[in-house]
Amino acid sequence: MLLLTSIISLLLPAPADSTALTPPTARRALYLGVHRAEYGGATHYPSLSYEWLLTDRWAMRVGIGGVHRDASTYTVLLNSFTGEYERVRLSRGLFNSALVSTQLRYFLWPQRKAAAGLFVGGGLQVVAEEFQQDSNSPGGYVSDIQVHAPVTARVGYQLRKGRWLLSGSSGYDFTARRESYVVPGRPRKGGMDVHVTTGADLQVGYAF
Repeated sequence: MLLLTSIISLLLPAPADSTALTPPTARRALYLGVHRAEYGGATHYPSLSYEWLLTDRWAMRVGIGGVHRDASTYTVLLNSFTGEYERVRLSRGLFNSALVSTQLRYFLWPQRKAAAGLFVGGGLQVVAEEFQQDSNSPGGYVSDIQVHAPVTARVGYQLRKGRWLLSGSSGYDFTARRESYVVPGRPRKGGMDVHVTTGADLQVGYAF
């Protein structure tokens, strides 16, 4: 009888393990969206971000973005042969901007694995800008490169449906700028000034 019971137990499938059926918490996510900033020459940056969970509440996010646009000067002239107005370029110009961002986030309630969550975050952004115009531009030849490195503070939300994520945040950017001024009879003086602007982002992500 004992032998028969052993044979039957081997033939029957084992009961399902509930823990084995529970999918593991996705600890990484890839985001695509738009970043908005008030400093520099660009206001909206298409961005790609990667995020990973350090703990159930702490997450680290790094992202890149960029802008390229035509900065040429145009005018409208009347074509005497066709009798139509034509758009004519007076000078050639371009504007390039690259963004690198890092942000440490803390999820307040509930944790990121829930359907909805709130978080606070802070980090550093580095923006490099290049602006060029040829000698035919109204201001003459221009070639300028600037680098901004603001410290950011954000409050945001995150919605989750399966593995899809919707994340948005807004807050402030703090950029240190060197101010210089001239005092008659004295060498040029200078100091640091903190420029405060607003920033935000909206991104769609996929957790894996």
